Amino acid sequence: MKDHYNHLYLSPHFDDVALSCGGQIALRTAAGQSVLVVTVTAAEPPADFPSETVHSLHRRWADSLAAEGVTPADAAAGIVARRRAEDRAAFAMLGADVLHLPFLDCIYRAGPDGLPLYRGPMDMFGAPVLADEGTTDALAEAFAALPPAGRVYLPLGVGHHIDHGATRRAGERVFAAPFYYEDYPYTMAPGALEEVLPPEARDGWANETIWLTEAALAAKTTAVLAYQSQLSSFFAGHDDLARKLREEGQRAMIAALDAMLGGDEPPPAGFVGGETLWRRSR
Repeated sequence: MKDHYNHLYLSPHFDDVALSCGGQIALRTAAGQSVLVVTVTAAEPPADFPSETVHSLHRRWADSLAAEGVTPADAAAGIVARRRAEDRAAFAMLGADVLHLPFLDCIYRAGPDGLPLYRGPMDMFGAPVLADEGTTDALAEAFAALPPAGRVYLPLGVGHHIDHGATRRAGERVFAAPFYYEDYPYTMAPGALEEVLPPEARDGWANETIWLTEAALAAKTTAVLAYQSQLSSFFAGHDDLARKLREEGQRAMIAALDAMLGGDEPPPAGFVGGETLWRRSR
């Protein structure tokens, strides 16, 4: 851990920042800038948590690791430790430091009765339940103790995931003038970005496109591949991952060109995609 960083990214889960910002991080560290990625929900969950949603996700993650000879029992017993190792490997490839905070993913959080706060597979999307409101307070306290940084990046909250929303709200309490990144893969859903940031409400916002070179996109793709336990959740394999990350970069690039030039000009020479950041302008 350094005393100060040029860039500080808050990642609700292990793969969120790599998926959404991996290209820009590769560019920043290649330019000699320091980057810290703080993964928020990195705590070890309670054993045999009474939730079918948790058990289903653990089975899916175990299936992703089957090719490496990991059995479902082994995967379930140490899945979060495995995901922490994947997170460290991914950002080592991108040249960024990593800090894991001891907060539970919302799927593992329980009420006073020990029962899951978010029991069903869709309960993790939307507004937090009343019994979970203290999570945002605890996150804000933890964020206030982080090393200072020149720029801080929060999730915009595309997709309305409970943990993305809590990370954003807590970060807004602590950091002045943060930047917001577009949460991939939720941006793949038509209208998802516009639901969080409607075009008619963007007068008070400014955006910044980070143009990605082929090398930056390749570095992002390689880093995301480190999350072997998660790949089957979003991708059908290496080729599908590479294709979808390229499509996402092109989506961001086309949106930027449409805004700047009416969409009539070709992409800037030497760039193959983009990643978009937002910031309140007033």
